[in-house]
Amino acid sequence: MIRKKNILLFGALWGACSAFPAQAADIHWKNNFTFYGDNTEFFEPYRTGETLLGQQVQSRLEAALGPNAFLSAGAFADFRSTSNVDPVVDVKPLLSFEYREGGTRLVMGTLETRGRHGFLEPLEVTTLEFTRPVEYGIQWMEDDPSFKCDMFLNWHQLNTPSQPEQMDYGGVWKEPLDGNFSFEEELHGFHDGGQLYTTGGIVNNWVPALGFRWKVPGLLGSTQFDVFGVMSGFLMGDSTGGTQYGGGGYLKAEISPDGNLGLFGIGWRGRDFYSQEGDANYASYGSPDSASLDQLHGFVRGDRTYVEIGARRDFHLEGDALFEAEFRVHFIDESTAYSYRLAVYAPLDVFLLSTPKEAKPSRDANTPQN
Repeated sequence: MIRKKNILLFGALWGACSAFPAQAADIHWKNNFTFYGDNTEFFEPYRTGETLLGQQVQSRLEAALGPNAFLSAGAFADFRSTSNVDPVVDVKPLLSFEYREGGTRLVMGTLETRGRHGFLEPLEVTTLEFTRPVEYGIQWMEDDPSFKCDMFLNWHQLNTPSQPEQMDYGGVWKEPLDGNFSFEEELHGFHDGGQLYTTGGIVNNWVPALGFRWKVPGLLGSTQFDVFGVMSGFLMGDSTGGTQYGGGGYLKAEISPDGNLGLFGIGWRGRDFYSQEGDANYASYGSPDSASLDQLHGFVRGDRTYVEIGARRDFHLEGDALFEAEFRVHFIDESTAYSYRLAVYAPLDVFLLSTPKEAKPSRDANTPQN
């Protein structure tokens, strides 16, 4: 249900936005609509199957304070498709300050989360694109010829007497050697528990990855190979001596005959791997429904083999709207499962106005000139 306080919050945000023209030179109204359906038919011990079906919108006003500084304010809403009389709508604020210069972007407030920051599936599961499209914290993004990065700190909850602090952090760092080959370093960290108040102990999970991406133009249209080594560390408490380590090898090959169709295969060989926010099909532990974060109960098997093959097709619609269809087959140890995704992404950006800049005082025509 839409709570009264959310309606008041929404109104307050739009009221704040209306004050921007007094400060800014350019005002844009930016909207992103997402219509999604993601279904996973998993019955194995690692990951629980689920169906996600709904609609989302991010609507905000962006004000350019100058050539480099920007303010934005608005609201996010997520409605899970249901015919209930009293439906549930998740409403969150969108508030951010951003500094841009060249290829540099520094963000405080609502973060840019497109593509899960570029993480591999073992580090962040793909359904986070729908279940957590809004994150809050600080972020540094760089897009230069020598390197590209997306580094962030995302706060889940603050440390209070009734709840521990919780956050995830890290990012992706890419170093292109030429137009078709690049090295890449990734790190995803998860922290639960605070120094001041701790209700269930301190938990840390680190998942670094190192590898390369190699694109081969002209091979079956265009073919890309991604090869990574991935590690994981899980720690309960303050003593690093109790860290549980794991890891695996990740290989992905994708063929794009025409730029809109992608045929891909993923192979994974791991041992004792665990990632708090990654795809549990890569892990040695059971799903959160059967596993305890405190003790890592639900251990299934040490050595893991996981294979995924699939096809993805992009359909460019009118304007900048995009329809994405994806189907996957999963080979999970000795079991087989399938999943699919249908999604429409429709941006709608409107330029509202330009406020006049303050004119510099002109010289008096009668003032003597030097």
